[in-house]
Amino acid sequence: MVEHGGLTLEEFGRSLLDLTMTDDVIRRRAISLLPLARREERELKILGKPSRLTVDFQVGDATVTRGVSVAVDVSIPQVLTVRVDTAGEADAAEHRLDATIVLRITPRPRAPLGIYLDVAEPAAESVLFAESQVGSKDYLRARIEEEVRKELLRLVRARIAETEAERTLDLEEPLARALGAAFADPGGREAPPPSRLRGAGAALQQGGAAPHGAPAGVLDAQLRTFGNAMPLQVWTARPDGKLNFVNQAVLDYFDRTEDQMLGEGWLSMLHPDDVQKTIAVWTRSLETGQPYETEFRLRRASDQSYREHMVRALPQRDAAGNIVLWIGGTTDVAELRRAEAALRQSEARYRLFAEGSNEGIWFWNIREDTTEWSDRMLEMMGVSREAWGGTFMSFFERLHPDDRSLMQAALKAHLEERRPFAIEYRLRHEDGEYRDVFTRGMAEWDERGVPFQMAGGATDVTEQKRHQAMLKERLEIIERQQEAIRALSTPIIEVWKGVLTMPVLGVLDEQRSQQMMEVLLEAVARTRCRHAIIDLTGVSALDAATADHVLRLIDAVAMLGAQGIVVGIRPEVAQTVVSLGLDLSNIKTLSNLREALLFAMQSSGVSVRRRRRRRDLREDEDEAPRARGPLPERDG
Repeated sequence: MVEHGGLTLEEFGRSLLDLTMTDDVIRRRAISLLPLARREERELKILGKPSRLTVDFQVGDATVTRGVSVAVDVSIPQVLTVRVDTAGEADAAEHRLDATIVLRITPRPRAPLGIYLDVAEPAAESVLFAESQVGSKDYLRARIEEEVRKELLRLVRARIAETEAERTLDLEEPLARALGAAFADPGGREAPPPSRLRGAGAALQQGGAAPHGAPAGVLDAQLRTFGNAMPLQVWTARPDGKLNFVNQAVLDYFDRTEDQMLGEGWLSMLHPDDVQKTIAVWTRSLETGQPYETEFRLRRASDQSYREHMVRALPQRDAAGNIVLWIGGTTDVAELRRAEAALRQSEARYRLFAEGSNEGIWFWNIREDTTEWSDRMLEMMGVSREAWGGTFMSFFERLHPDDRSLMQAALKAHLEERRPFAIEYRLRHEDGEYRDVFTRGMAEWDERGVPFQMAGGATDVTEQKRHQAMLKERLEIIERQQEAIRALSTPIIEVWKGVLTMPVLGVLDEQRSQQMMEVLLEAVARTRCRHAIIDLTGVSALDAATADHVLRLIDAVAMLGAQGIVVGIRPEVAQTVVSLGLDLSNIKTLSNLREALLFAMQSSGVSVRRRRRRRDLREDEDEAPRARGPLPERDG
C-alpha cells in the first residue's frame, strides 16, 4: 500500500466514500425515487362491490439509519388521504393513513470511478402503517390498507426501474483532486491523470493478474480460512477425485481428523448400500467434467445414525480448460426429507379426505385477493384450472345475482364480527346452469385482528335439494290422502238441525279415538247440536280399551252441552261388555239408529207431535173404508 502521512490509500478511499455518501446525499437520492405523482386513482372490488380508490400523498422528512455493513435504511414517512367511493353507497369513506416506506440502499463500486446506489426492491413488509389505524372489526379499513400498500409498492418499484441509469455518483473529479493533494510530488510534479487511474482500475476489475510474488501458501491459508468460516460441509478434490481439503464443519460432523477424511477416507462414512451408486456418479463426473450432484446417506458421529445428504461439486478449470480442482459442498437434508415426507403424507390425507367426502376445498388470500380451488371445486363447476380466474371476483361473478348481497353480508359478518360462516347459494356452472352449493369456512386474523386469509369446504347439494323437493311433494300428497282417509273413517252426518251422527267402522284404537274426538267435538261446537249419535253397528268386537274410548267420547260431548247416544251394539259386543263388567248405565244406549232418531225427535217437542198427528190421520183414512163395509153393486 502507498502511504501518505500515515494514511493508506485504502483508508483514504474509504474516508472519501464516507465523505461523499453523507446522510443528506442518501436522503435526497432516496426521496427522488418516490413516485412523482401526488395523486393516484384506481378501481378495485371490495367483497364484490365496485369501488374507486383515490390516494393523495404528502412526503415527510426521511430518516437514514446506518447498519454494521455499508447498507443504509432510509425511512420515508408518508401522510396519505384515502377516499373510497363504493357503488350503491351514498357517502364515500375517507381515511387518513400514516405510512412509512423503508428503502435499503447499498453503495457499490462502479468502474471506472463511481458509486452505484443499489436499491433493493421493496418488499410488502417494507410499507409500514401505524398500529392504531386498524380496529379488530374494521375489515374495510384493513382492505384499504392492503390496496394502498400494493399501490405504493407498484409506484416505488416502477420508479426504481426508471432511475436505473441515474443512481451512480461520479467520484472521478473529487478523487482526482484528493489524489492530487495526497500524491503531489515534493519536487512539484503533478499527479497521474484520471485516465491512467481509470485504466488501472478497469484492468483489476477485468481479472488481471494477481500481484507478483503472492505465495501459494498464502492463497491456501485464505482458502482454508474461508472454508472453515462456512457452516456448511465444504471440501475440495484433486482432478483424480481424491479429497485434498475438508473444512472444520466436516470434521466436527463425523468426529474425524483431516487425515482420516482426505483421499478416499470419506467413503467409510457412507451407508454400505450407497457406496456403489455414489462411486459410479462421482466417476462419471470425473470423466465427463459435468457437475457432480447426487444424494447419499452418511453416518453422523453424534448418534451413529445414517442421515440423508445432498452433495454438489463444480470443476475449476485453468486457461487451457483442464480441470485443476473440484469444489464441493455437502448438506444434511434428513430433516428436510422428513418434513417433505410429512407434507406428502398430509397432502395425501387431505386429498383422500377431499375425494372421500366429495367436498370441494377453497382458499382465499384476502391480502392478495387471490383464491385457490381444489380439483373437486373445479369439477363441480365444470371449469378447467386454466380458465379459472383465481381471484375473488372470479368466484363472485359466478354467484347468482339474487345471492350476491347475501354472500356479502355473510362474509362481512364473519370477517368483522367473527360470526360463523355457513351459507347456501347458487353458483353458475360452465354450462350456464346454476348449481346449489353449501359452504362453510373460517378466516384467520393477524395480531391486530385483521383477517388475512380464509379457507373452507363446499358441497354441491343440487341433486340433494331436488330429491328433497320430490320427497316433500310426495309427502304432501300422502298427507292429503291420509286426510281424505281420515275424513272417510270419521264421517259426520248432520241428520237435521241439532242432531249429528257418527258411524264407527272397524277397530277403534287410541289414535283413531283421538281423531274421532277432535272431529266430533269440532262439529258439535260448530253446529251447536243437542244430540250426538255414535253408531257402533260396524264394530264387531269391543274390549275394555274400546269401551273406555267411547266413554271418554261421550263425556267430552256432554261437556259441550250435547247428549251422547250410543246405538248399534251387537249381541256379541253386549256379551263382552257384561263379561268385562263395564258400567254403561250413565250412557243413553238404543238398539239402532232409527230409535235414536225417534228419541231425538221426542226430545225436540213440537216437531214430533206434528209428525204423530200426520201419521194418525193417515191411519184413520186407511181404516174408514173397512168400517163402512163393501160398496153395493150397481146394475150395469
